[in-house]
Amino acid sequence: MAHDDSPIPPVFINKQKYEPPSREMTGAAIKALAGIGADHELRMLQGESDRSEGTIVEDGQTVVIDHALHFRAVPRDRNYGIA
Repeated sequence: MAHDDSPIPPVFINKQKYEPPSREMTGAAIKALAGIGADHELRMLQGESDRSEGTIVEDGQTVVIDHALHFRAVPRDRNYGIA
């Protein structure tokens, strides 16, 4: 990746804006920005208005932040009302 001196774009987690410390972060580090623990799963969205489930970002997976990214953090144990 070429060296880039431009500002690092923000990330949005559950619609809250955060300033990442670097352009490459793991899923766990992105969750930590928002104080979200390992009991939640991180999902990358296609934008703020994305109503889909999004794409799962694993805790050890590296994400390149080259533009503003939107994520949703959801509890891992959710069952959608299924008993």
